[in-house]
Amino acid sequence: MKPSIEKISHKPDFGWRIQYYHGCDSQFDWHYHFEYELALHRNFSGQKFVGDYIGPIEHNDLSLYGPKLPHTVTFENCPENADNETYIIWFSQSWVNSLINTFPEMQPLKAMLDGALQGIQFSSELSERVFSLLVNHQRLSPALAVANIIEILVLLSESPQSKRLNSYHQQGLQEQGDKELKLVEKISLYIEKNYRNDIKLVDLCNHIHVSKSTVSRLFERHFLSSFSQHLAEYRLGKACELLVNSDTSIAVIADMVGFNNISNFNRHFKVKKQMSPKQFRNLFSQ
Repeated sequence: MKPSIEKISHKPDFGWRIQYYHGCDSQFDWHYHFEYELALHRNFSGQKFVGDYIGPIEHNDLSLYGPKLPHTVTFENCPENADNETYIIWFSQSWVNSLINTFPEMQPLKAMLDGALQGIQFSSELSERVFSLLVNHQRLSPALAVANIIEILVLLSESPQSKRLNSYHQQGLQEQGDKELKLVEKISLYIEKNYRNDIKLVDLCNHIHVSKSTVSRLFERHFLSSFSQHLAEYRLGKACELLVNSDTSIAVIADMVGFNNISNFNRHFKVKKQMSPKQFRNLFSQ
């Protein structure tokens, strides 16, 4: 199932808005949009789908999704008159960029926004703090409402407890200077172009003309994993895209994304997703 595009606003100068929902919808609404989305779900249970990630959703689930990242949630045990609440904040790239450029103190937002391209799940403790700010938001004046949104974003950016959801990220996760950022971009581009092939760390080092130790350090800092781990996750992420968006056979997909045989692919997939490729595809074919 290909994700649909959700139009958040028809205003060319859209900045941000908040939406409150009571109750739940069991429809599988696989979608994306060009704005950031912060979603807080209370008194729910079910599953969350973010890119190639599948995991449980429980009370006080707080997640941030970046532009063009497909996502949805499905709910279980959602009777009528239940105290189910959802708060969603959408904000545009241009609005948050203007905030960062105007106030140098907001620079830490950059790393969080970059991480949101993979999807970020925050702790239930932080979720409770965000809820306390949102619950009375509609009573605030326009000026205090903006200040309230900024406070929430700052809390998110300073949170030490967060989890990235989607497996791979094609851009650098932090800007550590122009030279380092360019190396990370070269690494990302090389993997994007060559992940189907039997590439090794030495091949990457020769391509970008740096030592193994330098590349290993860049992976630890920017991709939060080793070269081999990142490559495997990137391949599995591409496989998930093909499983969801095409009818190509699983054996062919395994070969297309660089696995040397179907058994090896199935084994890696089950370890990462706790289900077979066929089961994963069936989740998106309903």
